[in-house]
Amino acid sequence: MTIGYTYSDTGEYRIDEITVVLLRMHELARGDIVYVEHPKNGSPVVYQVTRVYPHKRVRVYEESLLKDGRIIGDSDDAAIHAHAYQWGWMDEDSSLRPLRYPLQPNTAVFRADRDVVSKFTKPSGEWKLLLGTDPSTDLDVELGVYPLIRQSCLICGAVGTGKTTTAISMVARAAGLNPPVRFFIVDKDGEYTSLVDRLGEESVLKVPWKRFFQPSNIPWEDYLTEFGWQKTWWNAKILVKGLKILYAQAATVTKENLRRAVGYVGMDSLGFNKKAEEFESYRQQVLNSVNGSKLIPDGDMEPLDPVELLRSRRVVIMDVSSGRDTWAQKHLVISQVLRRIFGEALENRRFGCIVVLEEAMYYAPQRGVFEIGEKDSRGKLLGVIKEIATNGGRNGNGLWIVTQRLATVEKTVVTQCANNVICHSLEDLDRQRLSEILGEEFARLIGDLPQGEAIVKGTALRCRFPIWVKVLPEVYPASSITTPMSRFVFMEQASRGIAVAPVQSDV
Repeated sequence: MTIGYTYSDTGEYRIDEITVVLLRMHELARGDIVYVEHPKNGSPVVYQVTRVYPHKRVRVYEESLLKDGRIIGDSDDAAIHAHAYQWGWMDEDSSLRPLRYPLQPNTAVFRADRDVVSKFTKPSGEWKLLLGTDPSTDLDVELGVYPLIRQSCLICGAVGTGKTTTAISMVARAAGLNPPVRFFIVDKDGEYTSLVDRLGEESVLKVPWKRFFQPSNIPWEDYLTEFGWQKTWWNAKILVKGLKILYAQAATVTKENLRRAVGYVGMDSLGFNKKAEEFESYRQQVLNSVNGSKLIPDGDMEPLDPVELLRSRRVVIMDVSSGRDTWAQKHLVISQVLRRIFGEALENRRFGCIVVLEEAMYYAPQRGVFEIGEKDSRGKLLGVIKEIATNGGRNGNGLWIVTQRLATVEKTVVTQCANNVICHSLEDLDRQRLSEILGEEFARLIGDLPQGEAIVKGTALRCRFPIWVKVLPEVYPASSITTPMSRFVFMEQASRGIAVAPVQSDV
């Protein structure tokens, strides 16, 4: 269907972008797909609309008339213009090629129907997942799973815009494919617990983060991070010496074993030449700290192996929301787990999974913008994440980043994500970062998106141009079970002594 014709205010007609004058009673919206016929072979040359605006011929006297409230109501003197940039055309090998031949002035412009949009966007193959629908054509928008693993994915949006719903729905659908994709999710707020109800306990396992801690598999210096000690302090030297004794004996690091090993540490072995009473004071500081440690287990608790769990479950959730422990401790354990997964993917061609980092700025923060935890533990975790972001995909270890603030996530990690799902308008700093990574055309499309809608761009589509999509939820986050209003209703009823039904936990 013809919806308008190409037009130029200056008389110059470009190939890479066009301005369309719409026919009366026709309309376009930002993000819509239009096309012209190739001047040589007649194939559809697709363009995407970035701006729609009314245009009226300017009269020198019109401003003076408006001051007196006199309006020139000449509808024939106004038109609707749409600006669009070129995607290209598909050759016989289904390769996207740019148009190189000039268009004639006032070329007819057509609205792209479902067949045209499908040809340019549908990924090839059967291993793909449904994301949502294109609002202009009601066509299903699907993403190829292989690119989502090989070249990672960024899901970004402000609070309450549907980014977590989008991420959790993508996980649920990918885990239900044939073959099913395996996921290891680092869940900061317990939002992914609803996957248990959706996929079943035989497919999804939720584990408190401490259960993954390998006390005998970390450098001695990392234990100092929990206590905030420096290596040169005497209490730190006593602790490290005790750990070396345990490691030499191949003994498990537990509070009981470590207390006994610290008791074996002598003054002479450390070169302590002061009074014995002072040395015993330092030893007691170490014993007190070991007793109060949140990382060192009380007894011989067998740590869980994430690789073994992923062999039997499609989704393993590392619940970081439990406990009030410091982020330095959490960073230490998360880096252990990710290193174990990445190492297995490197060595074993029959193992793979996607790591999902919810609220990624807590694990890969941009230096100087958002920092949490201790410098040493944060740096080690960031190093592992960078390795997965740059080398994980080619080894079957994909990475999905979910965040509400793009600028707070380490830039190196974000730029490795060749697939991007942006769920809402962004802050100025985030928009600037997005422009640097994906280009101005993409950034211009990100307006004030309604909740549940997103702009998608990446290698998981056939073409690498942005598509407007209305996300179809498969699963909702656990926090959606109880609304803020329901919490206050419950409190009010309780204050009046009214019996109320128990509320299901958020996690």
